[in-house]
Amino acid sequence: MLDKLTAWFLTIYMAFGGVIPLPIRIKITAEPAVMIVSQEEYTVMWATNRRGSGWLTVTAQGREQTFYDSSSGTIRSDDKLHVARVPKEVLDNCDSYRVHSQYTLINFGYFAIKGKQTASKEYAFRGYRGEDTVRALFFADIHGNQAAALANAATLQADADAAPNLVILAGDIPADGLLFQRDFIDDILSPAAKLSGGTIPVLYCRGNHEARGQWATELRRYFPTDTGELYFTASYGPISFTVLDTGEDKDDGHHEYAGLADFAAYRARQFSWLNELPLDTSESYGYRICVSHMQNLNREGMFDDWYAPLRDQLEITHIFCGHGHNNNTWENGGLRHYEDGSENIGSMLTFHGGEIFAKSAAVNGEIRDFGKLE
Repeated sequence: MLDKLTAWFLTIYMAFGGVIPLPIRIKITAEPAVMIVSQEEYTVMWATNRRGSGWLTVTAQGREQTFYDSSSGTIRSDDKLHVARVPKEVLDNCDSYRVHSQYTLINFGYFAIKGKQTASKEYAFRGYRGEDTVRALFFADIHGNQAAALANAATLQADADAAPNLVILAGDIPADGLLFQRDFIDDILSPAAKLSGGTIPVLYCRGNHEARGQWATELRRYFPTDTGELYFTASYGPISFTVLDTGEDKDDGHHEYAGLADFAAYRARQFSWLNELPLDTSESYGYRICVSHMQNLNREGMFDDWYAPLRDQLEITHIFCGHGHNNNTWENGGLRHYEDGSENIGSMLTFHGGEIFAKSAAVNGEIRDFGKLE
């Protein structure tokens, strides 16, 4: 009997083109964040309570464009985490964008059983439009303390009396590791969306805590960088970024990793990539900086001298990092380091006139002014 009922339902369903909506509406559980993943592209990332498809509509001068969460031409319909790729020039010059999702019970190949569609509110995205001053909210080592990060972001904006242009997350954003996809959604995507409001871009750099857990191996699938890895180059207006993925902070054989670490080989490939990167001589870049979770990029037994190609080949001047749970600035390998963390969760970096200025906010609301970073 069940087989006959199923066959009858599918026959009727296909007769209507396989698009009769089920009375199930998908819900957006994590609002969108616009991620910087390359020189030319953003991705817009959001999450839903059910598996389904996702797409982005961008409106500019009365014209609407659609960008799908797709893989090699097929719209993905089996995930709660959605990523739509869009050229920077499109989003930077748009009036607004909106994300959409539709529950997909099953995709049979020739037809699919779907639920109702849902859409987010409209977001007025603020891309780079030739500003003389760029302000970046910079966070590392939040370790799940989203409340403090949001409070300090508000404190820093009030002190600057200006809104930031972008957010930089330099790793160890979740409390622990990434055991499940929901850990990424709750502990990384959610704060990225809240800190940016979905209206400014976010640059994400992986920390060692995000390298831990069963789901950690899935992370790079959602960051379509030019390298296919979590190290890449990118830009925002006058700022050129080299983003490193320093991996775990102990030897691969350490007992904490249960024999499941292979970072020595990963760092070797990354070091080769770093040495082969050409210097981008574009005059539009007034700042060449590196974002890295870990510092001490010449640590014996873990790194080759990564400072050499950063300094001599790529002409990097500053490294913005975390990991040490300090809030300080120092020099190593001929490069100036700025570290965010400890009780000072969050900094405002100001890029103006070819110089970089930094302030950080403590949990008690006090502002620490580092002035110009030499």
